[in-house]
Amino acid sequence: MTTVYGIIIVLGFLTGLIMEKASTTLINNRIKSLECSRFTGTREKSFMWGMVNALSWLFVIEINGLNPQTIQALLIISVCIVLSTVDISIKKIPNELILLTLIIGASFMVTDLQIGSIGMNIFGFALGFIMFLLPALIGKGAGWGDVKYAAAVGFCLGIYGFLTAVIIMTFILLIFTAYIILTGKGNLKTKIALGPFMAFGFVSVLIINIMNSQVLIFDLGRLING
Repeated sequence: MTTVYGIIIVLGFLTGLIMEKASTTLINNRIKSLECSRFTGTREKSFMWGMVNALSWLFVIEINGLNPQTIQALLIISVCIVLSTVDISIKKIPNELILLTLIIGASFMVTDLQIGSIGMNIFGFALGFIMFLLPALIGKGAGWGDVKYAAAVGFCLGIYGFLTAVIIMTFILLIFTAYIILTGKGNLKTKIALGPFMAFGFVSVLIINIMNSQVLIFDLGRLING
């Protein structure tokens, strides 16, 4: 087991370094005026990329073992980390990462490893798109990247999983908003990158689903349907 953990840490660390390069490329392809990134550019930051990804992988494998559901979670977590850093840096969510999220979700659905029926996933896609479309149209909070990403998350999680992710996202977003107001770092009109909050909700639901497969922790679908 120690050998397996060692291999996971090494693979996770190396993948984290690749993720750092990917985030730098995605940022540079969209904006040239960013002189330096708070997340990349030094050996210390590269080390953090490697360790954060390696420890994230190790955590998921520790609670669920190495199986298809775990592999899906590992891939999604890594994509979410890259997406969050890019969105925080330039307030944009790259289409490449949205497409990659959809591919991961679809690939596990095709092999019948995705939680929920295909219909629920399609409805989740539609719900995610519609819920974030109106704020984007009126210019309140969400951008078009957020709309597309919400649809991708809805596709991967299905209706109830997506609603759970939105609840978690909203809770964390409220805490962050209160923080920036109380510390004088912003106000209700301050533009906030929504991608990291949605990604946090996304990953949280994946972890909850993994735990539910062992001991029921929380299931919004069962709660609603009785």
